[in-house]
Amino acid sequence: MEHYNNAFYARVGGISNAELNRLELELLYLLDFRVNASFRAFESYCLHLEKEILCNGMVQRIERALSSNTVHDLTEISVDDTQQSISPPQMVD
Repeated sequence: MEHYNNAFYARVGGISNAELNRLELELLYLLDFRVNASFRAFESYCLHLEKEILCNGMVQRIERALSSNTVHDLTEISVDDTQQSISPPQMVD
């Protein structure tokens, strides 16, 4: 499975790498750095991605490194939470 860095995604998205890095940092602050997903949520995302892959004519399963037997379920994070406890730092180019 190939992995891509932010420079690749920035180029695909038509923005600079610095802008993508700023957006990523802003997202982390908005989420208060709580970026864990429950096993059920992760499994649901994997299944959804596999369905999308099949719809595009590809046959590939999403690689899963974790199993429900080895990881305790974590509290799910609501991305609708608009309360921001910390302001993100301003980055200078």
